Amino acid sequence: MQYFSGLRPADRFVVTTNYVATHLTDEILKRLYIPLIGLESIAVYQYLSQFLEKGQVSDEVTHYIVMNELKMNLSHFEQLRFRLEGIGLMKSFMKVTDEAQHFVYKLISPVMPDQFFNDPMLSVYLFQTVGKERFNQLKRHFCTERFDVTGYKEISKNYIDIYGTPKTPPAAVYDGNDHLIKTRASLGIPVHQQTFDFEMLEMLLAQNMITKDQLTKEVRELIAQLALLYDIAPTDMRRIILKSLTSNQTISHEDLRRNARDFYQFEHAGNLPALTLAAEEPVTNEKTWFEMLDTTSPIEMLASFSQSEPTVKQKRMIESILEREKLPFGVMNILLQYVLLTSEMKLPQSYIEEIASNWKKLKLSSSEEAYHHAMKVEQNRKTRQTKQREKASYEKTPDWVSQQETPQQTQTPDLEEEKRKLEEELKNFWKEDEA
Repeated sequence: MQYFSGLRPADRFVVTTNYVATHLTDEILKRLYIPLIGLESIAVYQYLSQFLEKGQVSDEVTHYIVMNELKMNLSHFEQLRFRLEGIGLMKSFMKVTDEAQHFVYKLISPVMPDQFFNDPMLSVYLFQTVGKERFNQLKRHFCTERFDVTGYKEISKNYIDIYGTPKTPPAAVYDGNDHLIKTRASLGIPVHQQTFDFEMLEMLLAQNMITKDQLTKEVRELIAQLALLYDIAPTDMRRIILKSLTSNQTISHEDLRRNARDFYQFEHAGNLPALTLAAEEPVTNEKTWFEMLDTTSPIEMLASFSQSEPTVKQKRMIESILEREKLPFGVMNILLQYVLLTSEMKLPQSYIEEIASNWKKLKLSSSEEAYHHAMKVEQNRKTRQTKQREKASYEKTPDWVSQQETPQQTQTPDLEEEKRKLEEELKNFWKEDEA
């Protein structure tokens, strides 16, 4: 069964989109989204958009180009991609084949200003991030100037007065129109309704004669957003909805947003929620070491391990081996470290290619597997060297010398101690800085 095994340089991707970027969308990204998810994330979004110069779907390329041009490892690229997906600016799709993992990165239109400042999540997060004064300044920037036409009489002509009755066009005019670029309202932050217990809410509202029909699709989407934003349970949401009913028993969107905000501020001393990244669970040092090797680009690892920038030749060699042998990052990282430590910090290409080919046949799939295999190989090598030295020493010693000397027991190295030393040496060369 094929599955996602971590993003690798040889994995391929195409970029597509559902809109055409304009000066307005660039302004929205720059002024409204950068404060929320940071400059790096928006830079990745705009970097991916440049692949669309020839149309709405790019050519397929590998992730090597991301590493080389953005100067970042793929694990960091993924984290920035996750932020774009979480805020509603991007969707990702993947399929796995025998050759590689293939991705589709779909860029989503940023929310237009009117929807952004009326969106309960985006507007609140921006307000909390930049403060009231800057928030109002940004809002004014996207307001259109209005001229009071009171006292004026409209004298505009209509279509029929100028052009007459329109003629019925032939059916061929509309062929293929389904694929044309459309102007659609962006969904904003994607929040699934499954994140909220609507069954419980419906049961509670039924006690107040509120039916399912009153919970329209738009109201449900708003409730899901507000519940996630303000951490509101169904019992509390029921009271908020009842306060938001209009005289004709419909639910006012504006009142619903305001009452949910008031509820949160009452519970949190007048504060509003802020956009924060989910915290990662702590891991042990040994687990961190192997996981880091499994997710770190071999080029970046080599730079850190040798404390110098790899040469162009070394980078091309690593990229070529990764693409040809399809080795996971972790396996390649252990391979490079092993060769460096056993070859006086040199990287002989033919030797590395030979090991890479052998390790591919062994189907090593992680840094931990490769590490234990390297330890076994090193132990066997030292055992053979010891036996060869003993044999050479025995063959070269004249009989008359051995007869005169007191027989002594042959000194053999402690292989377990040698293994332990090599393990420590490998680990000491690759340590993650701890805060």
